[in-house]
Amino acid sequence: MYLPALPQMMADIGLTMHQAQFTLTAWFLGSAGMPLVMGVISDRYGRRPVLLIGGIIYLLATMVCALTHDPSILLAARVVEGAMIPSMMVPGYACIHEMYEQREAIRMLALMGSISVLAPAFGPLLGSIVLTLLNWRWIFWIIILWAGIALLFLNRWMPETLPPGQRQPVHLGRLSQQYWRVLTNLKFLTLMCVLGFVFAGFLAWIAAGPILVIVNFHYSAIAFGVIQAAIFIVYIIGNRWVNYFMEWLGVSKLILTGLAITLMGGLAVLLMSVLFPTTLYPFLGAMMIYSFGSALCFAPLNRTIIESSDESMGIRVALFTVFLTGSAALGSGMAGMFFDGSILSLATLIAAGAVLACIMQFISRLVR
Repeated sequence: MYLPALPQMMADIGLTMHQAQFTLTAWFLGSAGMPLVMGVISDRYGRRPVLLIGGIIYLLATMVCALTHDPSILLAARVVEGAMIPSMMVPGYACIHEMYEQREAIRMLALMGSISVLAPAFGPLLGSIVLTLLNWRWIFWIIILWAGIALLFLNRWMPETLPPGQRQPVHLGRLSQQYWRVLTNLKFLTLMCVLGFVFAGFLAWIAAGPILVIVNFHYSAIAFGVIQAAIFIVYIIGNRWVNYFMEWLGVSKLILTGLAITLMGGLAVLLMSVLFPTTLYPFLGAMMIYSFGSALCFAPLNRTIIESSDESMGIRVALFTVFLTGSAALGSGMAGMFFDGSILSLATLIAAGAVLACIMQFISRLVR
């Protein structure tokens, strides 16, 4: 929601362009290391309490974002917000993997993807509408309200999938051995890199897109919201097709098909930026292809990565979340460092993500 407000935030509290982009990177940096802690805690105390307490802390950090006038405090609060996201992601994904078998889990993950992607799909559009009526601080207050409602629903209906008899006491020596076994699992690592590079390309667009569209191409915040919604609606459509393609192709071929389409989109993004550097629409059309391909491979890659290890679910999901949020930090960080305002600089980052993902997929097929 707050992405369209980045130019307004820059003017209001004196953020530079790189600091404005870093407000997104800070969120992912905060979330990058915490899954290791959340995985251990959720294996010890259960899924529900970790998720609900983390959600409350998230609400408090978001309140600080709404109130502060200091860029440093804003960045610090964004780090805390990000640090609490694993308290929801790790128990949440663990519940899904514990409740369902492979194909049903993939269907559920695709459904979750279709729902969760509503945030980047319609959040910018809603945020831009808020900006026409109020200022950027109200966006954070609306996020607080929405997150509070979500927590009330979770408190009412979220199941506890880890009964007390299966909870594991915290033993640092055993934990270090479990984490080490996953970290030295080449299948887990290579598949995680595949997913991570696709995700990093997406985050490069999310971090730099508002500045490219609003500042450099002089579109309104509402126009950016519509553009962002169009890209993620295509992602939702791809998620809805996962079930059909999985029945037709199977899980492995579905991943390869999704990656092939993602690569086509990434290369097309780069080509369009070279051929049409002063217009946005060819670039956006290619970005939609990238979005569709990544939707097809995300859910099956998610489950395949989790199945590549036999460690406890909390450990596996924790490391999965570390790599995923680390990839997001990489994508947004690269955008902050290398995006110079030109369409070509952003296209290069997105295409690099697609190419590297395909290279890692080839390597993963050589690993047993």
